[in-house]
Amino acid sequence: MKRMLIVFLVLFIACNQSINNKKVEDAMRKYDDRILHTDAKGISEMFTTDGKMAPKEMNPIVGRDGIQKFLEQFKGVTVKEQTSATDSIRSVGDTAYQYGKYHQVAIVNNTTADIHGMYEAKWVLQKDGTLLLQRMSAWSGNN
Repeated sequence: MKRMLIVFLVLFIACNQSINNKKVEDAMRKYDDRILHTDAKGISEMFTTDGKMAPKEMNPIVGRDGIQKFLEQFKGVTVKEQTSATDSIRSVGDTAYQYGKYHQVAIVNNTTADIHGMYEAKWVLQKDGTLLLQRMSAWSGNN
């Protein structure tokens, strides 16, 4: 009987700490919201401490401090719209790989920029049940 109880508890904990598509989608909505509000610190806090932001044709920006410093360069940019749409999510253990498209409308130097492209996000489940980005890669389809 004790053995059955232990097995049940292990399964219960494992199920509660699993990655599902809804959890990934919720995390991406939070990320989109922080972009919409140009919250450099908030965005950087969505990454693991060794997380990487990897814009196309640039060396990856590593760590929360580096990501925040990079994003603070865009302080004068006003984001009017930020949306993402998931094409697929693949989960393996405590990691989820999300692929999709994004659309952003921003005002840069009094000019409206309509930017769209694709992204790849690698999310890692933390002990407290939250998802953090280990890597975010995005590239514009405007080229």
